[in-house]
This record gives sequence, C-alpha cells and structure tokens, in this order.
Amino acid sequence: MSHPRLNNPRAFRVKLAEAARVRRPPRHAFRADRAIAALWNELATAAASRPMYQAGSADVAVISVRRGINVWCRDGKFIWSDVLGGGLVTHPACDPAGAAALLRPFPRRRVSQRGRHHAANLSVA
Repeated sequence: MSHPRLNNPRAFRVKLAEAARVRRPPRHAFRADRAIAALWNELATAAASRPMYQAGSADVAVISVRRGINVWCRDGKFIWSDVLGGGLVTHPACDPAGAAALLRPFPRRRVSQRGRHHAANLSVA
C-alpha cells in the first residue's frame, strides 16, 4: 500500500540534493549562546549569590545580570546599556573575562543587617 508521491525515488533524490545545497555555518562559526554561557561563568565566579538568567540561540542571546542590566550578544559583540554613563557599551564577545570586569563595578545591593539601618549616634528628641 504505497503511494507514488510518497515512495518516489526521484523525489527522494531531489530532496537530498536540495538539502546538500542548504548552507550551514561552519563548525568554528560564532555562537552567541556559547559566548553568553562563557560570560555567565565569569560572572558566576565573581558573585555566586546573584540571580542571573540567560536565554538565546546561536544568533542572538541575552543574560540578565541584575535589575536593569541586560547583556545582549550579537554579531560577535556583547552589548549593554551603561547605567551610570547613560550610553551603549559594546565589547568583543571573544573576551568574556573583560566584559565581566566591566560589568562588576556596577553598584551592588547592600545586604541588610539587623540593627544596622540607623546611625549609631541617634537620640530620642
């Protein structure tokens, strides 16, 4: 019970030839998801308690470093918005350690300590 369109050897050869013509990226091509994973590892060693999220594909990937700072990776570059300077920062994706060093100076949230939120010299008025 075969159908001529389904089991046609010519159609199979045509599909095989078409699949061979499809251009695939070479094995050494840039992958944004791997660059973001390398940046994730660099940032995770700096501050393991900070929550970070990552997502993406081989073309475009993103990592959320902290509130308001998202690092995008596209076309061989890390791209993020500089909170302090107000500009756009780009850094080569082949240097995730350098990008992590540029991202670390952003101010961290202070860890709250019990009884440390008031100055020591307060008095009742």
